Amino acid sequence: MYLLHAIPYQLAECTGISKLLMANVVYDLTEVFVASTGKFPYYGIVRVVEEIGRELHLIDPELRFAIFSHAHDRFFEVHPTIDAESGQVDLNIPRGVKQIHHLRKTFYSRNRTRDALLPLARMFIRHLNRSRWRRARLSLEEIDMTGKTLVSTGRPKHMVAALNALDDAGVSFEFIPLLHDMFPLHEFSPENPKPFPLNFIGDNCRVINHASRIIAISRFTKSDIENFSRDGILPPLPDVVTVPLVHECREGAEPATPDIPVTPYLLTVGATIGRKNLEVVFEALRLLEETNAAVPRLVLAGAPRRHVQDYLRKDRYDRIRPFVEVVPNPNQTKLVQLYRNAMALVLPSRIEGWGLPAGEALWNGTPAICSTAPVLYEVCGELGLYFDPNKPGELAELVTRLHTDPGFSERLRARIAAAFVSLRTWGDVARDVKRVYDVPS
Repeated sequence: MYLLHAIPYQLAECTGISKLLMANVVYDLTEVFVASTGKFPYYGIVRVVEEIGRELHLIDPELRFAIFSHAHDRFFEVHPTIDAESGQVDLNIPRGVKQIHHLRKTFYSRNRTRDALLPLARMFIRHLNRSRWRRARLSLEEIDMTGKTLVSTGRPKHMVAALNALDDAGVSFEFIPLLHDMFPLHEFSPENPKPFPLNFIGDNCRVINHASRIIAISRFTKSDIENFSRDGILPPLPDVVTVPLVHECREGAEPATPDIPVTPYLLTVGATIGRKNLEVVFEALRLLEETNAAVPRLVLAGAPRRHVQDYLRKDRYDRIRPFVEVVPNPNQTKLVQLYRNAMALVLPSRIEGWGLPAGEALWNGTPAICSTAPVLYEVCGELGLYFDPNKPGELAELVTRLHTDPGFSERLRARIAAAFVSLRTWGDVARDVKRVYDVPS
C-alpha cells in the first residue's frame, strides 16, 4: 500500500541537531491574526498556520511566537498557553483588531496613477492601523529579530511585508518559509502578463531569495517550485524539503447540529467553478439523471459563491438543480458531521497543493472520489477512487457504484478504517517542521 505516513527522504537525511538556543526560533502567526476579523477566520491556509503553531508549542516549549504589525512594521510576541484540563493550546492571538493589509506595499508592475497615489494611501492606512491598535490597548512586546530564525507558513504577501520591513531596518535573520502552491504560475503568460500572477511571482521571488531553506507541503508542490525555478520564472533555490500536510480532522467544540442533509449525499468542501472544477460534478449528476440512474444529493459546503449559483442556473441543469444543497460556512462540528454522513467526498480539482478535504474525508472514514491531479495520489494513495477531471462519465460511474453496490462501499470503508493509523496528524506535520528548523544552516 502507498505509504501515506512515510517521512520524506529529505528529512531522513537531516540528522544534525542544532546547537542553537531554541529561543532564537520564532514562529509567525500573522496569518491567523489578520484573518481573525475577516469572513473566513479558519480557511485552508489559516488552519495550517494555526494547527502547526499549536502542535509546535506542545513539542517545543522554547519556541517563540509572533505576529507582524502592519501598523508598526515590526514583530510583536504572543504567548500561547495550555489548558490544564483539556490539554488544548490557546495561541492567545489578539482578536478583533482589524488591520488593513489588502493594499500591497510592493507591486511588480508599473501604473502611473497607482504609483503616484500609493505613498499617500500608505500614510493614511498606517495612521488608521495604528489608531485601531491603540484602541485595542494591546500590550505586546516587540521582538528584536536580529539573529533569529523566522519560520513562516502563511501566504507570501504577508511574508514579503515582514521581509521588507526587516530589510529596511537592517535586521540580519534566517528565514524558513513554507510554500503551499504555485497555482497562478500555471496561468502565467510572459506575452500577456496580468497583475495577479506578476505580484505572485514577485512575492515568491522575494521569499525564495531570502530563504535559507524552503518547506513544500507535497512532493507535487516541491516539483512545481523546482520546475518554475529551472524555467527561470523563479530564482535559484536553496534546499527544498517536503513536509506533507495532514489527514487529521479535529472534532469541533460547538454543539452538534440536527440539520444534516438526508443521506445518501455526495459532499464537496470549498469547491468552485474553474480550477476547483465543480462543473464536472454537475455534469456527472446530469448524466445520471438523463440515463434514469439513481441521483444522490449533492451538498456544497463552504462559502456561498454567486458564480456557482449562476452556473447552476443554466438550462442544462434544470433537472438536477433540486438535488443540490448549499451548506454555507459550516463550523467544525457540522463539517465533521457532514463528512461522516456523506456517501463520499468528491474533490474534482484540476490542481491542488495538497487537498485537505480528501484527507479529512479519509480521517472520518468516508470514501474520497478524487480527480487524477497528481497530488491527490499523495493524499489518498490506494484508499482513493480516481477519475479524469475532464470526463464526467468516469465520475458518474464511480458514484453509481458507491450508490448501488453496498458491498463495494463496505469494503472500501473497511480499507479506510484499517489504514487509519497510517494517516498523518498535525503533530506529525509539526514534528517534521521542527526537524527542518533544527538543522543548522
